[in-house]
Amino acid sequence: MVNTIISWLFLAAIAQAVFLSIALLNPRQPEMRTANRLLSALLLIFSAIIGHAWLGLNHLYRDYPHSALAIVTLGLAVGPLLYLYLHAMLSDQPLGRRAWLHFVPFVVATFAMLPFYLRSADEKLAWMRQWHGWPWYLALAAVAKLLILFFYLRAGYCLVRRVPAGSALVADLRRLMRTWLLSAVLSVAAVIMAAVDADLPLSVEAVDGGALMLFVFATAYIAMRLPLGYRPQALPQPKPRYADKQLSAADRDAFLARLTACMERDQPYRNGELKLEDLAAQVAMTPHELSQLINQHCNANFADYLNRYRVEALKISLQQTSTSILDLSLIAGFNSKSAMNRAFKKATGMTPGEFREQAKTAA
Repeated sequence: MVNTIISWLFLAAIAQAVFLSIALLNPRQPEMRTANRLLSALLLIFSAIIGHAWLGLNHLYRDYPHSALAIVTLGLAVGPLLYLYLHAMLSDQPLGRRAWLHFVPFVVATFAMLPFYLRSADEKLAWMRQWHGWPWYLALAAVAKLLILFFYLRAGYCLVRRVPAGSALVADLRRLMRTWLLSAVLSVAAVIMAAVDADLPLSVEAVDGGALMLFVFATAYIAMRLPLGYRPQALPQPKPRYADKQLSAADRDAFLARLTACMERDQPYRNGELKLEDLAAQVAMTPHELSQLINQHCNANFADYLNRYRVEALKISLQQTSTSILDLSLIAGFNSKSAMNRAFKKATGMTPGEFREQAKTAA
């Protein structure tokens, strides 16, 4: 019964991983293309490994002989993909050709396995019939894969630590880091179980596949809650109630003066979680009054109004300091790299990097 439930969960995780991989390849977000492709590749690898675990859970390896050791080298690509994804999300610098060097162990191991992969189905089936526990070289490879994974997890953690806390983007990535660490610990448990060949309630495939299933479902859950860079642009604000009640000229001028003073003096737009109700409370207005004022007299919706100030703050910072663009955008109030790039290009016609270069040239 337990294996049946786990089996269906594995299938659900595979479907979820494939669905997210396709969604991440959305061509309408070119500024996040690299990060999205890396995460998409990672999810596809996880779907393949979970699929392999599903075969083992259902005792189907011998029915599909070519599944033998089919995913044994994929683990070497997981760590680099995790790290490069974080780098693409958090760094202003493009990955460059050197990024491919991270995959050298994966490529070398795959080429080393080619003679086995090219064997016929009958030869692989004969090899599986002779299986009596892990040979020493596979045990050594499993340990090496885990060491490499933990090395990249630590490198990724160091990347995230450099970014100022307090933004939804950083909070999201830290949640994923904790999930990745838990998944890695479960993978260690699976290796130990396979090495000692103990008779336990859960099989090695259940624990190993469950570790990756945890990552897939956690990624899907967080993607629905907070911006990871690949989420679609926020939906427009709903039309406020009582829209037929117009502000008088005197109220409009007083409210505009109060709002402008608050934005320039207190800079509430730097709070990436600022809501219409929060700003309305700061300027002693109702949310309806504030929404009407911004929509009718500032020619913008609430999100665009805040982004005007954030873009101006970011422009000033880009000219005054060499701090990374992502750090400056988070300080300015943007929640994600994609949102910042969209707003900045909409306002200036260029990317933040191009603006900084132009400012250097003009200086």
